[in-house]
Amino acid sequence: MPELAIVALTPCGQELGARIVQALGRGDVIVPRGELRKALTDLFGTGRPLVCIMALGIVVRILGPVARAKQVDPPVVVVDEAGRFAISVLGGHVGGANALAEQVANALGAVPVITTASDALGLPSLDLIGKPWNWKIEASEALTRVSAALVRGEPIGVYQDAGRRDWSDKWPASFQPIESWPNEGPWAGMLVISDRQLPIAAIPPAVVYRPPTLVLGVGCRRGVPGSNIDAMFEAVCRAQGVSPLSLGVVATATIKADEPGLIEFAVRRGVPLRSFSLEELGSVPDLPTPSTKVKEKLGIWGVAEPAALLASGSSRLLMGKERRERITMALARREDA
Repeated sequence: MPELAIVALTPCGQELGARIVQALGRGDVIVPRGELRKALTDLFGTGRPLVCIMALGIVVRILGPVARAKQVDPPVVVVDEAGRFAISVLGGHVGGANALAEQVANALGAVPVITTASDALGLPSLDLIGKPWNWKIEASEALTRVSAALVRGEPIGVYQDAGRRDWSDKWPASFQPIESWPNEGPWAGMLVISDRQLPIAAIPPAVVYRPPTLVLGVGCRRGVPGSNIDAMFEAVCRAQGVSPLSLGVVATATIKADEPGLIEFAVRRGVPLRSFSLEELGSVPDLPTPSTKVKEKLGIWGVAEPAALLASGSSRLLMGKERRERITMALARREDA
């Protein structure tokens, strides 16, 4: 994350800024020497989290016209010159402004002011539920409607068939678990946590989370482009009825770990690339589709299948080895993801 910028206009504000830096162990106190509007908009444009020690109205007038969306705006917190309040202005819980306001308030002995409805009511933030475990939101367009229904106390159907189950210590009363899919109920909105491609209607609106449960074992020839690996992976997901957003790990043999196409694919998908030695791969018994060619060349019965099993910690594959254009793939599921 970019370094915290604390903008102060007066000696009193600079003193408060120094206290924040000392307490948080990070940040720079910036005293604008030129036009304040340019200084604030430039800092905002860099994506740096901002703590503005000045009047709230000044910040709203300057940054309001350049704010785009809560998913992309950096967090902005305003502190009054007396250090009594730390107000979350832009970024909310998605951008981290609410958390930053809490931190700044603790540093100054101030009162955090957070007006996000779910936070104010002690309700879970739907767009942060899976953040600690790198869950990805597939259907984010429904967030606003489902969040509004949650705040109004309307029933939210919750269906989960993959990923961690301890994501909520205490569900609100409006969260009602769904045991099977598809399910019709009196839901104002739905929360779906799955790595499968489920038929999801537009009504009621559904927020869909994809936990990183899938492990892809890959073997490939030298020089295979990352785009080819990516295209085959997409095809495998369609055939198996799983979401590519649930990919959590790519696994291969150590002798393939430096393959540029494989590295490119893992980077493109934003997942780690794990590799196993030939001895480790050879220790996996009873592969579904052992390969005589791989045995003759490497001394083991396969790469994709044992790599997927080892990286997933599972004893069975979701999909046995598939071969296409110098690439082999196998798919497994991490039950503890």
